[in-house]
Amino acid sequence: MLNILLVIIGSIAYGFLPIFVKNIIPYNYSSVSIVFYRYFLTAIFLFMIILITRKSFKITKRQFIELLIFSVIGLGLTFFFLSKSLLYISAGLSNMIHFGYPVIVLLVMIFMFKEKANILKVISIIFAVSGIILLTQSAEAQSFLGIIYALITTVTYGSYIIANKRCSFSEIDTMVSLFYMSLFVSAVFFIAGILTGSLQILNDLYVFGNFIIISLVCTIFSLGLLLYGVKKLGSSLASILNMFEPASTAAASVFIYNEKLTTNIIIGSIFIILSTIIMVIGSKK
Repeated sequence: MLNILLVIIGSIAYGFLPIFVKNIIPYNYSSVSIVFYRYFLTAIFLFMIILITRKSFKITKRQFIELLIFSVIGLGLTFFFLSKSLLYISAGLSNMIHFGYPVIVLLVMIFMFKEKANILKVISIIFAVSGIILLTQSAEAQSFLGIIYALITTVTYGSYIIANKRCSFSEIDTMVSLFYMSLFVSAVFFIAGILTGSLQILNDLYVFGNFIIISLVCTIFSLGLLLYGVKKLGSSLASILNMFEPASTAAASVFIYNEKLTTNIIIGSIFIILSTIIMVIGSKK
């Protein structure tokens, strides 16, 4: 029971990520700056954790290249477009659409890598697509761009999940892997920010506090609990419990920002959650 509770706590902690990003947005920090500061601080904290735990930083040349490519695409661009979507739509809606990424993963694995499809996987895709359609219909016309940004994250993050299954960097310790990814993302977005003039100096204590929470609580702490859950409970149950993440984001959006919770959002969210649960069950068949 304790292990289940810890995974739920980790999922809820990660679910608050869009909320803290939403706190930063009114201070006019660009999406490039938000990505840079999140992963720069994460890299610093992970560097200290790895030193304390005496893990090895050693990686191969191939792993270096893979980590560089998929960190920018899978983590950097995902967080970039997520923060962009929050300019137009609610945190709950954005994160729930983002959670359609398992469908992208499943479709690519079936059509590109010839993974065997079964009836449960097909049902899962139908539920996910139906859920996303309901969620997009709930938004107003001026929010359409935010929906597009959120949908892009399903592709970028889906590519990271697939790479994590197929590439050699999956053999690296997760904390070490995340350190390198955070380092690469922060370096690339620092350069992008300098070249485009969109990188702002972090000179507000409240914003700095939000970035600290995003890095420590919503990234490292939540990841640590989820990995602990996978180890103790298995990946299937941990994946199902991880659905507390979008649910917590939606709930926090309603109570903190008084964002609307329409019938379409409720039903669409349930469809996406059911889609993930069915997919996990179908993957075991």
